[in-house]
Amino acid sequence: DMVVVGIVFRHLSLKPSILKEYAKLGADMIPAPPQRDLVSYVKKPNSDGDAGGQKDSIFLEDESGRILLDFSGLEGEAAEKSKYLVSGMIVAIRGRPEKLGVLLVRDICRAGLPTRSAPCQEVPICDEDRFVCILSGLNFGNADVNPLAIDLVTEFIKTNLGDSKFQKWGSTIVRLIVAGKLINASENPDIQNLRELDATLVSIASSIPIDLVPGDGDPTNFLLPQQPINKCLLPSSSRFKTLRRAPNPYEAMIGGRRFLGTGGQNVEDFLRYVNDRRDSEGAEKILSVLEEMIRSRHLAPTAPDTLASYPFYESDPFIIDRCPDVFFAGSQPQFGTKVVEEGDRRVRIISVPDFYRTHQIVLVNLRNLNCELVDFVVDFEKV
Repeated sequence: DMVVVGIVFRHLSLKPSILKEYAKLGADMIPAPPQRDLVSYVKKPNSDGDAGGQKDSIFLEDESGRILLDFSGLEGEAAEKSKYLVSGMIVAIRGRPEKLGVLLVRDICRAGLPTRSAPCQEVPICDEDRFVCILSGLNFGNADVNPLAIDLVTEFIKTNLGDSKFQKWGSTIVRLIVAGKLINASENPDIQNLRELDATLVSIASSIPIDLVPGDGDPTNFLLPQQPINKCLLPSSSRFKTLRRAPNPYEAMIGGRRFLGTGGQNVEDFLRYVNDRRDSEGAEKILSVLEEMIRSRHLAPTAPDTLASYPFYESDPFIIDRCPDVFFAGSQPQFGTKVVEEGDRRVRIISVPDFYRTHQIVLVNLRNLNCELVDFVVDFEKV
């Protein structure tokens, strides 16, 4: 056997190609809008198991050339790993040459969890229960938004909701992270959506610090990394020093713990590469994607191939060089969480659900990294 190290490239028949568009339209080509409704780059097989047309292939390449990978001999865990190989990942492949230009794969090795950075000396880890609240998908302007649910979560954070026990629980929240999909993505955005977001942030910022992270469709640059929302768009809440307008991807030290997360675009694009996406809305598949990212030490491996990002060429800002304590993705259809461990490193990964769909928020305990889900019921027929 031999071991080959390189960058994964997946040739997929449904993957968009700027070169094909240019060859078809030439100088008349205009930038295409984001394909938010595109489910998968993988062509589904027909009833005979044939995908038809050009076959999807996976290559391993570097500056010297590329080699086609054959996964037909893999079984069990190794076969499962191969499903999560996407363009941009750096991996080591163990196998043997079968024929010219083809490598029969026997095993796949990723970089593993990043190294643990030195502990923060200025802010020691909490020795009592203190929570960071992660909220995603407020989506102001969407027809499915329930104002009552937003009012309930606001009052909970401000400790004005429920009995004394519930209020005490709310008083232990030390930071709110609002991660992605702040307003409804639309070709004709309504300024009223921003005003409602601004008013909600004002109400909360008077009580606790807020980190505001943009996401898909929010009023900032489309390419990753996204810059913080301009303070002119949030004139009232931007006056509060407790409001931090953060970029996407997001990283911060809170209570001695390192938080790393995104608005969710990286996970959405990653899932388009995964075979059999029928169950992609399940939390297990989303957590598997997050685990692959943290073990591959890269936040957005598919950028800039299919995930729009600025074309960096001297350095890659999406490389994860320090192991976080919490790694999350916002704007997901379901909540899910698990702990990934390797040696002395331990990472809590979280799929943060869209609030406008689920009315759920996530609380992370800074003391032990335990994760709790809070569900705000506004449909009283379900009670």
